[in-house]
Amino acid sequence: MPNQIRLRLGNLFDGPSDLIVLPCSTTGTVTGFVARSLANCRIRYPRDLMRLGEVEFLPFEGAEHIAQFAAYAASVDDMTSTLEAIQQIGAALGTFTRQQPSVRAISAPLLGAGAGGLRSEAVVAALKQGFEETAAPDACLTIHILHKEIYENLRANRRKLASRKACAIRVFISHTSTSPSDEEWVKELAYYLMDKGIQVRLDKFHLRRGMDLPQWMCNELALADRVIIVTSEAYKAKAEGRLGGVGWETMIIQGDIAAQPPDSTKYQVIVRAENLTAGLPQYLRTRYAFHAPPSDPSETFREELLNELLGLPLDDRLESRECYL
Repeated sequence: MPNQIRLRLGNLFDGPSDLIVLPCSTTGTVTGFVARSLANCRIRYPRDLMRLGEVEFLPFEGAEHIAQFAAYAASVDDMTSTLEAIQQIGAALGTFTRQQPSVRAISAPLLGAGAGGLRSEAVVAALKQGFEETAAPDACLTIHILHKEIYENLRANRRKLASRKACAIRVFISHTSTSPSDEEWVKELAYYLMDKGIQVRLDKFHLRRGMDLPQWMCNELALADRVIIVTSEAYKAKAEGRLGGVGWETMIIQGDIAAQPPDSTKYQVIVRAENLTAGLPQYLRTRYAFHAPPSDPSETFREELLNELLGLPLDDRLESRECYL
């Protein structure tokens, strides 16, 4: 699945991502906007004597609602910048997505377009070129633009900046495992979807020790295009009793479901119980669910689930969604 570059009007700190890119100078200074935004976060300032185009990656501790990682990008040197440096930054960000499998959604500003004096169109093109050359196939770089006029100009000229792209669908799997076989079944489902080009997010793959569990769940649900709920008698008990991680997810999911339009298919339910009703939490009783009882090893639901995630009828050839820069 090809990687993706997007433009977005708004504040870099508005929504969650896996990695947030913070512009700095080669002497270790940041803008007032970045300094104010980081005021309540436990992260040190960039080191001085960085090279133009150098990127320093750090865990974003204390700001998990923003991102798991932060990257200081030295995009300005003595009030100037170069497109070669911006391209180098894009390449470093792409390389990091290959080194860190949990990092797929990256948020960055228009590096070098302010104090560096570079044209916005050229900055986007340089970031795009560097990122596409090195990034993991399903990674996404979102370039945030604060000013509407600049955003509209870039949007009007996006066909000059990018070619058509296939957009990886990001899917979060909510589940609970009471045995090794349960855990293995969920992993095999994730591997199947990944083989078909789906960007799967699963606690067993992406949750690291020491991370804030509720915040990680909030971020994943906010970033997900689709959510798969694998429910069972054990999941139902935890959901209705608000117990553990499932209890946290249930509160978040219920709120998000209420905010979705009536015909939304964001949430897909798979019941891993012999009796369909026995494995469904009360708030999911009205959902048209897939039934995958443990006694049935055929896994015939997988193809139908995949087509549902991609928004395709069962008899259509599998194709990726398409989007523009």
